[in-house]
Amino acid sequence: MLGELRAIVEQVSNADTLDSALAILVEKIRLTMHTDCCSVYVMDSQQQNLVLRATHGLASEAVGKAMMPLGEGVVGQVAVREEPINLADARLNPHFKYLPETAEDGFFSFLGTPITHQRKVLGVLVVQQSETRSFDQSEESFLVTLAAHLAGVLANTDFQTVLQEPTKHKWTEAIKAGSSSSGIAIAKAWINRSTGALEQQAVEKAEDSEHQLQRFDVALEITRDEFHSLAIKLSEQLPKDVASIFDVYQHMLADASLAGDIRRKISEGYQVEGALRLVIEHYVQQFEEMNDPYLKERAVDVKDVGLRLLHALELGPSAEIIPSEPVIVVAEEVTATMFAKIPRKFLAGVVSQRGAANSHAAILARAMGIPALMGLSFNVNKLRGCELILDGYSGELFVEPDKIVRDEYIALLAQESELNSLVQQDLDKPAVSIDGENVEMLINAGLSADSDIAINAGADGVGLYRTEVPFLMQDRFPSEDEQYTRYRDILNSYRGKEVCMRTLDVGGDKQLPYFPIVEENPFLGWRGIRLTLDHPEIFLVQARAMYRSAIECGNLCIMLPMISCLNEVDEASRLLEQAWAEVVDELDLTEPPERPKHGVMLEVPSVLFLLPELAQRVDFWSVGSNDLTQYLLAVDRNNTRVAELFDTFHPSVVRALNQIIEQANLHNTPVSFCGELAGEPVGALLVLALGYRRLSMSSFNLAKIKYIIRHVNLSELAALREQILQSQSGSAIYSLLYEYLQQQNLSQLVRVSKH
Repeated sequence: MLGELRAIVEQVSNADTLDSALAILVEKIRLTMHTDCCSVYVMDSQQQNLVLRATHGLASEAVGKAMMPLGEGVVGQVAVREEPINLADARLNPHFKYLPETAEDGFFSFLGTPITHQRKVLGVLVVQQSETRSFDQSEESFLVTLAAHLAGVLANTDFQTVLQEPTKHKWTEAIKAGSSSSGIAIAKAWINRSTGALEQQAVEKAEDSEHQLQRFDVALEITRDEFHSLAIKLSEQLPKDVASIFDVYQHMLADASLAGDIRRKISEGYQVEGALRLVIEHYVQQFEEMNDPYLKERAVDVKDVGLRLLHALELGPSAEIIPSEPVIVVAEEVTATMFAKIPRKFLAGVVSQRGAANSHAAILARAMGIPALMGLSFNVNKLRGCELILDGYSGELFVEPDKIVRDEYIALLAQESELNSLVQQDLDKPAVSIDGENVEMLINAGLSADSDIAINAGADGVGLYRTEVPFLMQDRFPSEDEQYTRYRDILNSYRGKEVCMRTLDVGGDKQLPYFPIVEENPFLGWRGIRLTLDHPEIFLVQARAMYRSAIECGNLCIMLPMISCLNEVDEASRLLEQAWAEVVDELDLTEPPERPKHGVMLEVPSVLFLLPELAQRVDFWSVGSNDLTQYLLAVDRNNTRVAELFDTFHPSVVRALNQIIEQANLHNTPVSFCGELAGEPVGALLVLALGYRRLSMSSFNLAKIKYIIRHVNLSELAALREQILQSQSGSAIYSLLYEYLQQQNLSQLVRVSKH
């Protein structure tokens, strides 16, 4: 039945609506299993009823009307027990309940299985026959398998809207999505017009290669000018490190990258549109095959560049239609250029069917303070012209809201505006608590191909600078001079403030386009320090470039990623010492400055048992809480199936963080806390309660966390430490800290609890 199974799943997945998907399902199952009846009941969680949603065999007029209370009838028992029930004669079962409106008098045998998604029963799939017989194991397995596939389709459906208004297109409940940038927006949906799709371009040969190259050069120049003007426009609204996202785009248009590959295809005899399609699809595939979420999202940027080139080929420079009032931009895939096209005063929010928190669009949204939802499991074209309320805190989208909901969110929007003004007004002041304790506030940087990062207002320095982007955006390893120039410019931008640069963290899940690595489990593979120690020539060139910039600027420290054992630290330290000696010798320095400090990222659980030895070998530690949580809990935080298990407040994670700070104090080792946890109000309270006093986070969260620190008593937080460590669940820890936030009248900074 494998062939039939695939065919049914494919047809159901491609259906335009829930009703058509379920109609296809019940018909195909009935035919494939040779049964007399197949039905789907969907859970109405508000009413605690199972509603007949589709059938092929029962009375059609009962669809949407016949309801079975949860736990009643055999169907209700399937949902409650969360397991299949197979009966030769359902009427003999003590739970049997007859629904006269379904006209099921002639059916005796019954096989029902729950439709379950992430531990939640979404409905029940049932087959029935007029003869009295038990369904065999193969039939039961087939139905269970189909129900598992169906769960994915149903999980992406706005059930309550469908159940409450089965015949009208009326929105009664919020649509859930992934929050990529917090905040609230109220405005009309605005759908950007689209240009021709790349996949629709024919791949054909052309005899006039010179003419094709001329066409491409014109389109290339138009696109470069367009990106340049967009970058200038965004530079007035954003920090330079974020606005320089367009540097990435410009680099793609260089001859050493996309443009060069397109030229080569044209020279091979391809028509320019076909050459463009071949090259873009090749790059997109490379990025999409990467497991690292940030790099995977770069496929969106490549597509955007490709579409801009195609647009220039088709139409030349032409003005886009731009809204004249605040709108919520809605698209299947939002790109960075969409942000730049619309004046900031008209950009109220962003909704994207595809994308994630690591996309450049999401980065821009957070940097600009624009609420954004991504990963919307809904055809966004249906939102055209609708009034929307976007809740970036709870990840909810309200369509055509009623007056009560609208008035509530208007009030919340006014409160949010006041809060933002409040936390921003003292951004330049130090983060000193009520009881006089100072907390060092650093930022995480290096997400884009930046070479000129302006000092972030209010930051004491850079706690984590990612050096990967220059390596990722080239078709070869960057030279020592290229790296030196970039690092020098960055350090010069932060004169007097320390910049902690992480050595190259690629490999395995972060493949370089010119040095691909194929692994079955990249998260546990050849990456970070493992790769660079195996290739000391790469490590030494980067270390020399860093040291040359440090001698000139004097504010560098170096951090080693993905350390799992002491041998790695020893070998890396030896190479760093070698690189330093070489640089000092070549520069002929009679009195060389002190060598920059070097430390390690604590992100692999094995190092938690080596902290005393690590303290003897390095100058500082930095906690990489995202990966440490992922490895401790064995949960891929980017996997939607287990996303709810990724809990940064999990007692094991909290106790590991406590162990680190205790060992740091015992051995007098400076330790900073990097990771998104420190940028969340309740998460910041947690790490402060444990004793961390050096926090690094995205610049977007800096003002809010500094404001919180200035309004709390760290000695009071420290008094909660034992209670935190004795808690047996993440929700208990979260609630304890949230309650403290409420007591300080700061709970308004947290709109929605994750626990």
